[in-house]
Amino acid sequence: MKLFSRNGLMALLVAGFLAGCGGDGAVTPSGGGGATPPTPTPTPDPYADSTAKPPATITDPTITAAASIAAKTDGSGLYDINVAGFAAPTATTLSARQLSMRSGPNKFAATRANLTRAAVPDLTANDFVVVEGGIVKGHTVRRIGEDSTRAKADVVFVFDTTGSMSGALTSVQSSIIDFADFLGKSGLDVQLGAVTFGDAFDTKATGSRRIGTGSTQPPAFDSSERQVFAPTTDFTKFKQFISEETATGGNNEPENAIGALQFAFDNTPWRTGAQRVLIVITDVVSHNSISYSEDSISGRWIPPSAADLIAKLKGKAVVHVVSPKISNPGQHTDMKVFAGTEGTGGAYFEWDKRAFSLVDLPIAEVAAGGYVITYRAKADGKPKTLRVVINDGAGIRGEILLPVEY
Repeated sequence: MKLFSRNGLMALLVAGFLAGCGGDGAVTPSGGGGATPPTPTPTPDPYADSTAKPPATITDPTITAAASIAAKTDGSGLYDINVAGFAAPTATTLSARQLSMRSGPNKFAATRANLTRAAVPDLTANDFVVVEGGIVKGHTVRRIGEDSTRAKADVVFVFDTTGSMSGALTSVQSSIIDFADFLGKSGLDVQLGAVTFGDAFDTKATGSRRIGTGSTQPPAFDSSERQVFAPTTDFTKFKQFISEETATGGNNEPENAIGALQFAFDNTPWRTGAQRVLIVITDVVSHNSISYSEDSISGRWIPPSAADLIAKLKGKAVVHVVSPKISNPGQHTDMKVFAGTEGTGGAYFEWDKRAFSLVDLPIAEVAAGGYVITYRAKADGKPKTLRVVINDGAGIRGEILLPVEY
């Protein structure tokens, strides 16, 4: 028996469909009544200013860090804070990330590097607070070397080239390419340079055919050349510069590492936004503002006090030190003071005067452990202080103060 005609069945189906959709069979005009689609929830702006109160000044830091700032070039108004790796007393072994970077010529260094206690902590965005002119800024944090995050780093060796340093010269020459390669794999866009020293620095003899530079003739108190090599990405040429250096002169102690370190900081053409990393290598104590007259040091080679230079460098550059254990520096300066929390935050390697590989030193691990913090700046052309507070609540705490004007 036929209950419905074809047209009647179609009418019932349409009515049922409309009823299931909440309708009564009538067509609702566009813009009329009916259900309103939900409003999409806006994505929070991670760079929006916070109303939070800035954290109190850290009076008992366990770390010292340094950073450089540069504006992004995409017109977003965002700035990057390039935080150099720093020595952390509570990080005693390499992280899985650091171990994973050990491959090829570097793979055998991992075990030894773990013994150096040079690993850096794995911090997150919550462990950083950025304060600009008293306002807490929204920010993001990326670990350099992760998720293709790269950062500039200008690395300058401040190198004692007196007679007793031939072993160190050979060690650096033989491992410098591996060192640069390791930093590159770690996410750093590296340039390498050098300032060599005895009692003087930045000197070159007339007629010298070596590829380094020097702005004056060697003075009477240090007749050997102590050349400079500006930072470069041509690591083969840098290796040539190191290989051309000869360990000569310096028949007495101490030398002028502090004067050379100040010269390196003041005269290196640092790239905008690049980490400023200085690696001091010496086997003796340094002259300072009290002792320099012992070796008739004069003119532009007179060194400052260690305390004044540390204050000048702090927050702006990190100094790593390779030197032997000094039992009693007397009125001179043990260059170890420039590393660690009381210094500039760098790593210290107690050198036994035997051959070493730069890749194996704690310096390599610390240098590879930096962060990039991104925030939105208030670009009003007025000078202000940018404060970066680092505190993981578990023993890593310190802050960086950077004068800015943008």
